Amino acid sequence: MNLLKQTALILGLASLSLGGWTLVRDWRNKISILFSLLCFAVAVWSLSFVAHATLFGRLSYDIHLFCNVLLVPLTIELITRIFLREKDRFSSLLVAVSLAGSGILGFMILFSLGSGSAFREFVFFWPTLILVHYLHVIRLEFLGTGRLRGDSISPARKLLLYVGLGLTLSLCTFDHIPQYGYTLPAIGNLLFTLYLFFANQVIVPEKLPGLEALASRFLAVLTLSLVITGFFALLYSYISATFPLFLLNSFLISFAVLALWAPLLTFFRYLTSRVFTSTRVDHGARLELFKIQSGAITDQNSLFEAARAFAKNIMGIGSVEMEFLPADSILPESVTAHFSEAIAQKQTPFLYRAFLEQERDQVLTQDRKRELELQLEYLRLLECDLLSVVRVDEERALQVRIRENGSGGAGAVTGFNRVLDFISHLAAQSARVGQIERARENDRLILLGEMAAGLAHEIRNPLGSIRGAVNLIEPDPGPWGGVIREEVDRLNRLVSQFLDFSRSHEEKREKVNPGELVERVVNQMRAGMPRGIRLEVRSLASGGVVWAVPDSVRQVISNLMNNSVKALEGTREPEIVVTIHPTGFEVKDNGIGMDEETLGKVFQPFFTTFKEGSGLGLSICEKLVRADRGRILIHSAPGKGTRVNVEYPDAR
Repeated sequence: MNLLKQTALILGLASLSLGGWTLVRDWRNKISILFSLLCFAVAVWSLSFVAHATLFGRLSYDIHLFCNVLLVPLTIELITRIFLREKDRFSSLLVAVSLAGSGILGFMILFSLGSGSAFREFVFFWPTLILVHYLHVIRLEFLGTGRLRGDSISPARKLLLYVGLGLTLSLCTFDHIPQYGYTLPAIGNLLFTLYLFFANQVIVPEKLPGLEALASRFLAVLTLSLVITGFFALLYSYISATFPLFLLNSFLISFAVLALWAPLLTFFRYLTSRVFTSTRVDHGARLELFKIQSGAITDQNSLFEAARAFAKNIMGIGSVEMEFLPADSILPESVTAHFSEAIAQKQTPFLYRAFLEQERDQVLTQDRKRELELQLEYLRLLECDLLSVVRVDEERALQVRIRENGSGGAGAVTGFNRVLDFISHLAAQSARVGQIERARENDRLILLGEMAAGLAHEIRNPLGSIRGAVNLIEPDPGPWGGVIREEVDRLNRLVSQFLDFSRSHEEKREKVNPGELVERVVNQMRAGMPRGIRLEVRSLASGGVVWAVPDSVRQVISNLMNNSVKALEGTREPEIVVTIHPTGFEVKDNGIGMDEETLGKVFQPFFTTFKEGSGLGLSICEKLVRADRGRILIHSAPGKGTRVNVEYPDAR
């Protein structure tokens, strides 16, 4: 009897701590709440047994019987929520019977309406309903009816849950069968403790540890349980006589347990890592090999192709699609909040359908359920089971969409941490390849610019000779001479603009007052503007200071003013408004405007909608502003004019 009491005490204390810890960790989840209630009921059930066996009180015995009845509906409901996607008719009937029967039996126990050995035996074996429900779930598993919830629990963990539950249910009832003695039910109590610990690890969404971690914890808990059992067994006859001595030795045992926990866990982690090395090499080593091989890839398409092949052939994923998004892409609010929380915790942000569905089915608050529904709907729209968006650089983010294979997601879930590691590595490699491609493109543009600049100089020399020859023609060359001069001057301006565009613009930035520069350039251009154009300068703030190259700012405002003048041709009451703000300026006109297609091409070199335009004005502006680490934004609509906003880094 001593051994049974000791193990019951261990079970009671362990289940009490597990229930409290689960409730604190995830108090908004229905499964977590149900599991906590079950742990609390088990704690009271086992501790009341110890109290009755020690003090022989009627109250503790009635409490033990009441908890024995209460465990039935709690356990059946928990098994239903963990394993079944939806209740079938038999499960619904069993839940109803367990609730009704437990209510009647509990009422009889509380008010002492039941007496006699028959009633007591009926109460003792009332948990047989749990075994019936357990066998029903096993039957559904073998039949493959599709009612089971297999998305978030891998086959290995599910097998451990089944086996552990079966052994626990069988052994814990043996204390009511005198022929078996107390050794088997004592082992059942220890097994029940370990099973609750294991179940605690797998029922909370997104808290699924690997089999290796579970094995190491299991061995550590088992060892400590045996140590505690041995201590109490050795000291019981010695300390039971005096209560203060019992408290002192209990404290010493608790201190020893806490001191031994960390070393034992580290030791068993080492042992289990050696045992699981052979199974881990198959996937972990291949992922490391992929990391090494992908480090030699220098173009984005090849990297994506290698990633798709690795994910499908090695990791068992159905398909994986990758694409780049602008870094400031607008995602649904619920998705953005979820990703931001993961990034704040320094984790790879992701949405996984199975986790979301499980949490949605168990969450209590309607607001949280609505968020999960929106996230699931977003995954449906993207036609994927797992979504991750990882920032690659300042301008791009990598979106990874994974579709599971047809086997219920075992491939993605079993190696879930490996999948997230794969995504994180892919984002890092994309950033590296992007840098290589940009450097390669810059080298190409530099070479092209040098060639173009040399060619432009070679063109400018004969143009000067042609214009000089026209001036030397005697007598007056006539109207054709004027045409030659105009066309030569136009080609000279085009070559000058082209040289400006191809120039590297490596001047040093300095602190600049944008208001003073803009007003000076506008006043200089005012006299040369066509008559009838109303020009207004507005200053929203004075004293602004930005980082920029002064000559670049002058050229940008000059080019934008010239574009506005061209856009105002044929416009009634033409108007240009230049607005100065602390970090830049804005040029607005009421000219012909541009449609969306034109807006998408305005910064392309040599693209123009003006008859005599070179197509380099806005390209030069964009290049100069970017060189100063600023930004230029254009808003326009046909017939409503154009508004160009230029901003520079604030030097304050």
